Amino acid sequence: MRFCLVLLLLVAFIGVAATVNFDYALGSDAYLGVRIVPRVQFWRAEAVLDFPFGLKLEGGWLTPIASPLESLKLLNVNLDPGGVRFNAPYIVQTSFSNIDFHERSLVGWAFNGSLGAVVGPESALFFKTSFFSACIDSEGQHHVGLSLPIGSMELSGFSSSRGYGFGVLFDPFMFFIIPGNGFRFAVEKKNVYLIGQYLDGNFSVSMAWIKDEEWFILGTDGMEARLKLGKLALMIRLQKERWYAGLSFPIVW
Repeated sequence: MRFCLVLLLLVAFIGVAATVNFDYALGSDAYLGVRIVPRVQFWRAEAVLDFPFGLKLEGGWLTPIASPLESLKLLNVNLDPGGVRFNAPYIVQTSFSNIDFHERSLVGWAFNGSLGAVVGPESALFFKTSFFSACIDSEGQHHVGLSLPIGSMELSGFSSSRGYGFGVLFDPFMFFIIPGNGFRFAVEKKNVYLIGQYLDGNFSVSMAWIKDEEWFILGTDGMEARLKLGKLALMIRLQKERWYAGLSFPIVW
């Protein structure tokens, strides 16, 4: 029964897949199997998906190697003047000092960024206009600020649960500092982002580059990459308690 279910899923995914690959990977999560990488693009939405199914080299059934959230690399819905993103930050979201970025968080906004929400390990609501911004999260932390637009740039001063600070927002760049506590900077474009911060005595960096069938993702949970080498692809996953590295060979286009 389990094998039949997996087989039906494979057939369904192959119907919409850009490529079907044969994978061979070594490591603590070593496996031999099939990887399906669909490209999904319609209306104003785009998604990068990754479905690896493998037979564990140490024995076992043909099982999914990744969870559903791990299989969704990127979701971007442009509803100008609003939108929804998963696994990719929205530049206004990163300007709030009480919202920490997580690789698997969903952010949505409307009215040109004036009203939005983040759903993740710490959920948050934010409100922003050209002159005022406010945010509160599920941990009870807050951020209230006043902004001064200067052309396409925005200068701001704020008070938050992390302290008083000031920042600059110049899309696609953001930077703020809280004297005595730390700073955050972010660069965000369509499928590329870099976020670094030193706050509350902790330093962290998150970055990603995501393309149709390639990606490089580095975050607090580890690193994952799939990079094309001609027709082949090098795939790597490094996490605290699991890792694999190997090659992916296209068998159906």
